Amino acid sequence: MSESEYENVFRRKELHDMHAAGEVKSLDDIMLLEDIALMIKELNKEQDHYKAYKKKRSQDISDAIKVLENKIEFYKRVMVSTLKSKGEPGAKFPGSCNISARNQKAKWVVKDEEEFIAVLQEAKKSGEDVSDVLEEVLQYNVRKREASKLLATWEQSGKLDGFLKKAKKGSGDIVIKEPKKMTVSIKFLDKEVEDEVEEIAIPSKDSEVQVSSDTDTDYDTI
Repeated sequence: MSESEYENVFRRKELHDMHAAGEVKSLDDIMLLEDIALMIKELNKEQDHYKAYKKKRSQDISDAIKVLENKIEFYKRVMVSTLKSKGEPGAKFPGSCNISARNQKAKWVVKDEEEFIAVLQEAKKSGEDVSDVLEEVLQYNVRKREASKLLATWEQSGKLDGFLKKAKKGSGDIVIKEPKKMTVSIKFLDKEVEDEVEEIAIPSKDSEVQVSSDTDTDYDTI
């Protein structure tokens, strides 16, 4: 085994040990972020394979996909921690990938769509225009991005609590507000195929952090 190959194996073992311990910590060398980016790329390809096979083995494959998603999220947290500790907005690895950080504003997330539809229907009876949020096909579907905008508007106007109280279950978990986030983008620089890694929320001391990757050719879009 060459010195370079030995180094790669050692780095992978270090990252696997970190994941096994479940402790997100900064790496000593920012150059090691390339190893994490490439691991995420491999994990996403494996995840795609399971998603394609999921139709046949639904529950077992769902569990396997979840394991991969958790690994990807963990390694992205390591990337974010490393960038923040080094005070760097990102890192470039010519011919491999570019990693960059960016901030993302807070957004609302619908946790219980059925109950939120009931909220929207009640709001509609009160004269609220929810046509951009509530889509009716054979049944109602919530447009999540538009829903986030509407919830932000309701929060600012003081109407949010009143509408939520009209839900059938009266649950406080119909919607939640995710805090402001930082995102990290990974751009894979393969000549033939470039992969995009889905964004996921990453918590940090000051705010939650979210990580994404982007390329010229979409692979799997956060």
